[in-house]
Amino acid sequence: MRRKSQKGKFKEHRGTGTGADYKPWIQTGEFGSRGTAANPIDWKTGRQVHLLSQGEVIAWYLLRWNDKTLDVREQFPLDLAQTMQIAENYGIKHPADRQGNPIVMTTDFLVTQTNGEIAISVKSSLEGFKSQNRLIEKAYIEKMYWEKQGVPFRLFTKDEMNRTMADNIRNVVAFYDAEFFPDEISLLKKLIARKLIVVDMTKPLNFRDLLHEHKGELKKWLK
Repeated sequence: MRRKSQKGKFKEHRGTGTGADYKPWIQTGEFGSRGTAANPIDWKTGRQVHLLSQGEVIAWYLLRWNDKTLDVREQFPLDLAQTMQIAENYGIKHPADRQGNPIVMTTDFLVTQTNGEIAISVKSSLEGFKSQNRLIEKAYIEKMYWEKQGVPFRLFTKDEMNRTMADNIRNVVAFYDAEFFPDEISLLKKLIARKLIVVDMTKPLNFRDLLHEHKGELKKWLK
């Protein structure tokens, strides 16, 4: 997939919709081969998700697993006129293409929760972020944009993410919609994914031990 022009993205209604119908402004195929990009399937909506870094991958799994999360929209576009005005107000150079034309900014995740929305920008580390003035400037534009919308904005760094938990989530949700099971462990993963069996997802999971521990609960599903 070639990188789409902004005009083309507007024509495709990128950045619109919710749930299964959402279309992210940036899609992974526009960047050719990127080892850090990923396209997991949202196990709750069936939509292919477009994540541009491993930090985004970890964050997405953690956000989607949260029971308070109703929807996660990645690569969410900000209104260009508003971000340009914010940049002008604060003397910040607005992001632009190679020809100097202003481009639509995006926020990594716009998360809809049971108590409202929150906008999240994912960074590798807080120290690395603080050392790059340009990153700070762009994040400030984002922050001021979302404040004007009445939406909280926060940075989410890999340092504060539980990668083990994200890996556990990715492992079990692969069986979320499974109907046939080659073994009992596969069924166990489905039940964990659907939260019919609750385990500590923050630590490495030993499925054989969990199988023994929850054998009684599994029996009613094997009938």
